[in-house]
Amino acid sequence: MDFKTFSTLKRLEKFSEGYRGIIYTYTEKGQKFAVKVPQEEKLKKAFLKEAKILQYLNSKGVNFVPKVTFVGEDFFVYPFIEGIPLKKLQKENRDNLNLYLRKLIVAAYCLDKLGVFKDEFQRPFTNVLVKGRKIYLIDFERGQLNKKWKNLPQLLQFLVAVGLLNRQEAIELGKLYKKEPKKVVRQILKRLWR
Repeated sequence: MDFKTFSTLKRLEKFSEGYRGIIYTYTEKGQKFAVKVPQEEKLKKAFLKEAKILQYLNSKGVNFVPKVTFVGEDFFVYPFIEGIPLKKLQKENRDNLNLYLRKLIVAAYCLDKLGVFKDEFQRPFTNVLVKGRKIYLIDFERGQLNKKWKNLPQLLQFLVAVGLLNRQEAIELGKLYKKEPKKVVRQILKRLWR
């Protein structure tokens, strides 16, 4: 089924629009769903790849990404995540920022172990939602399968940008990460407990 047909079957409301996609929402049996559609036909392949990556992560029990419930020819559906963008939270509630950064580090490591490269960790404020004490990673259309040990090194760049690591530390940790990933994750998490 294509999005045009799907849209005639549901009462969709436009929720947001980004560079590459549009999110619509609808409610069915008391549950709100999100429908992600590419902005242009040429982006269809990337969006279907995103759905495939999310389904793979869903099959591995990863609970910090959207759970895909339906994939069409040019769109996919998942339960809507009522969350606050990390960027907004960072401005309003700096006290919990380290908690969410720790969760982000663990998520990056988990994706690395599963061979999913998200390719967005150098700017997580734009694609991480926070709900209570939980984080959700969204926007995997630039992601790739079978690419190990790249997410956390990318996240190290972000930790330098926000002043939690200096550049030299990040370079050394990035080099060590491919050899001893668990050790590096522990070191970074320890740093964020201060």
